[in-house]
Amino acid sequence: MAKKPTNPYYHPQEQQRRSAYAHRASPYDEHRASPAQQRAAAARRRKAAAKKRRRRFFGVLATVLLACGVVCFAVYNLLNNLVTGGAGALPSEIGTEDALKGDVVNILCAGIDFEEGREYPNGMGFTDVILYVTFDMKANQISMLQIPRDTYVGSSVNTGGTGKINAVALRGETDPPIAALATLINEQFKLPVDYYMTIDMDAFKAVINAIGGIEVTVPMDIVDDEGNVLPAGTHKIDGETAEFMVRQRHNYGNADIGRLEMQRYMYSALLKTFKSFPLSDIIKVMPAYIQYVKTDINLAKMCSLAGKVINVPSENILMFTVPGEACTVNGQSVYTVHLEATAEILNEHFRPYSDPVGAESLGLIELQNTVSSVNDGTGQSMDSIDSGTAQWGQGNIQSETEESSSSAPAA
Repeated sequence: MAKKPTNPYYHPQEQQRRSAYAHRASPYDEHRASPAQQRAAAARRRKAAAKKRRRRFFGVLATVLLACGVVCFAVYNLLNNLVTGGAGALPSEIGTEDALKGDVVNILCAGIDFEEGREYPNGMGFTDVILYVTFDMKANQISMLQIPRDTYVGSSVNTGGTGKINAVALRGETDPPIAALATLINEQFKLPVDYYMTIDMDAFKAVINAIGGIEVTVPMDIVDDEGNVLPAGTHKIDGETAEFMVRQRHNYGNADIGRLEMQRYMYSALLKTFKSFPLSDIIKVMPAYIQYVKTDINLAKMCSLAGKVINVPSENILMFTVPGEACTVNGQSVYTVHLEATAEILNEHFRPYSDPVGAESLGLIELQNTVSSVNDGTGQSMDSIDSGTAQWGQGNIQSETEESSSSAPAA
């Protein structure tokens, strides 16, 4: 009689199933598998290996791309910080309205002057060069407005008692300090300001020297108090001579306005040079730029704008000066605007897609309007300056004519 199993976990049916599975024909058993099965098994192995290689490749590729992205992001941030100098941004409420941001950009450019021996607690000197630039990207046109440094802005503005616009940023308690000047331009001229760019006047010399000088046309002899002369004509000048050209004002019939008119020739030369800038010159200029220039225009925006500016023809680049005249207020010699003429220029050239603003709606202060012939605000194109057909300012022409008449012998 057969002995019954004593193992409680023994199940004959399960044992039979396992035995049948163990002896089932395997496609990998070459003694039992047919040739067709062997070929199919080999194909499956190759397919599985290829799939594994693809997964490994794409995994490595993703890792490399991620690493490159991190490096590019880090490099961009580094370059962007170098370009902007860590400068703060302007208040968004004074910028161009959203509907026009793709068509127009408005930039405040300022040349900063630091007087020797004077303290500058907020790092900002006098803005002795103030240039408001409207780039109408839709019409491919640039309008530049020169604002005289002695423009009277009123006693309610913190200027240290001078009442002059060049001290607004110096006395501004904003971050960045230039935001005080940008806000004032927005309030008094009723012009939007999207970005700013400030440059130390020392950088002006350094940048020009870095590119080996610049070719500029001088419309008349420039003579300083020591008798130094930069003769009329076209010259290639270095940084020191360029500074002499843009600073000198004592031998013009209307002083600061004459200097602004002379600066137009420098702007024209700089723009013409920029349009033909090779990469080697950009590399040479970068150290001086990083050291002396502050801006809130990021690297991507700057490259985009630069590419568009290059394509603007010189006849579409216009330069204007705020119309006005010199006068005295509270013992200070200042420059007062002519409201009607100023409003006309602003509406025609600096509000291409915005509603006009009447003279009575401007926040500017007109102290007097007695000399209509001096700086009537007539613009000049960069093309006329480049071609030598630009006319010297009316104020200087008048002064020179008067001097010639007074020195002529009596009949």
